[in-house]
Amino acid sequence: MTDRQPPEITIKAEDEVAKGRFSNLAQVGSTSDAFSMDFAFVHGRTGWLLSRILMSPMHAKRFHRVLGDTLARHEEAFGPIDDGPELQ
Repeated sequence: MTDRQPPEITIKAEDEVAKGRFSNLAQVGSTSDAFSMDFAFVHGRTGWLLSRILMSPMHAKRFHRVLGDTLARHEEAFGPIDDGPELQ
């Protein structure tokens, strides 16, 4: 039996997107058929929505798994991550 390799995918991005944006606030919501994730930057009492990502529940579950795995590896390498203060 041979191992199946996933197809190679080339991801293209505009320069502004490829630079990345810093988000210090994320909000997650869901309906029966989609998850929405809003990423924002908040400074003082003002905030700016930077991106809204929509994905299917199946992709959200995969994202949850890979993010958890990546956080675990990060903490193994650099130590525990403090959750920080609770936001109201």
